Amino acid sequence: MPTNDYTDEQRVEIAKQQYLPYSESDPVKIGKNKEKIGYVSQVNNKPTGEQSFVITDKYVPPTASLSERNQVQEITVLYKGSTAPSVSNVLNPFDKEYDDVRKDWLDNDVPTAIQIINGGAPVVTPQLQSSANTLKEAMRLYPNAQVYVYGHSLGSMNAQYAVANVNKKDIGRINGGFFYQGPNIYSNLTPKQQDTVKALNSLDVLFNYVDAKDLVPIGYGVGKSTVGHLIRVDSKKVGAVDQHMWGGYQFDKDGNILTDKEGSLQLAKYATNQQLSAINNLRKGFMKSGGGLSSAEEIFLDAAEGLAITQGMKQTLQGEIRDLKAMFDTAIENAKELWQNTLSDARGIGSKLTEAEILTALSNGGATEAKIVVETVQECEKSLAEATKIEQEYDQLLQQINEAIKSQVETDQQLAKQLGSMYG
Repeated sequence: MPTNDYTDEQRVEIAKQQYLPYSESDPVKIGKNKEKIGYVSQVNNKPTGEQSFVITDKYVPPTASLSERNQVQEITVLYKGSTAPSVSNVLNPFDKEYDDVRKDWLDNDVPTAIQIINGGAPVVTPQLQSSANTLKEAMRLYPNAQVYVYGHSLGSMNAQYAVANVNKKDIGRINGGFFYQGPNIYSNLTPKQQDTVKALNSLDVLFNYVDAKDLVPIGYGVGKSTVGHLIRVDSKKVGAVDQHMWGGYQFDKDGNILTDKEGSLQLAKYATNQQLSAINNLRKGFMKSGGGLSSAEEIFLDAAEGLAITQGMKQTLQGEIRDLKAMFDTAIENAKELWQNTLSDARGIGSKLTEAEILTALSNGGATEAKIVVETVQECEKSLAEATKIEQEYDQLLQQINEAIKSQVETDQQLAKQLGSMYG
């Protein structure tokens, strides 16, 4: 389905592009299949230290005519994170990265971290301000485009601040914001900026990913507001640098990030809405030919909508299953601990009894390992098996819908031709 409809894993791949040395007009491709997401139409390397790319669905630079720029339907703004410090680029003024490191760390990272630790500040760093100008200018240059914003680390702070400064009339154009492993800058925002964030958060289009095993994303916690829905990443432990660079992120076979139930729900809702929006645009494209929808088009669109909704339900269920598994693991550990404590107490009380006599006494009182531990394990495994069976049924349904869509396109050449002309 054509649109900015990517998996969580693909979005991380998109975010990683911020660290690559792209030049203007370069195509931007992700994944093993080198899927093209657009072209670099602008490269920013500002005196504030801000480094960012503006990617458009077709190559249309800022110098193009207004009529050309009006044709751009999607733009993606990528904000680069901090340049990694080294002995050379910190101590050697002749190193090509010397200025980048000083601007990133001394002028932005450290001052902002201090502000966040101390509850915020009324004045932010120049790099955050220039990043906000970058987004506003991109939205002005491409007035008909839907907007996606990505950032990692310092780039996450830049991206968070940029969307907080979007004009109220343009909020509806922000179609997705994805912020990775950066500090929480909400406390640094003015009341007006916080109102803008609240409006965007209510649209469920911003997501702030945090791997708690990484030390960089500070300022998050229970009851603290964030720019975007907080997605708590269920990560594995890796080295400190790799932890910060997405190394601990885990994804399921469908490319969905492993997170808690609330995170899965929010991401599933967003993915479903993105797909349904794309289907609606497809419907409008079919209608342009006049005469209403053909039966083939109606079947195709109905199947596509069913696929989107079913995928969303499955993703939500997967979050529920992970939550259940964590709860069951805790219940089993508690049951094992209870049995060991019960056995220890009994041994202390019946110190003159043999082990067999102690177990018999406990059994007579209704306390056995089978009852306390084994039954708990069996109940948990039964519930998990039932949930997993439902997930498998969703997989079967998704396969059936996909096959139906494929069959419809293969047997209707006119439909295939229309899809090819729209999104080929």
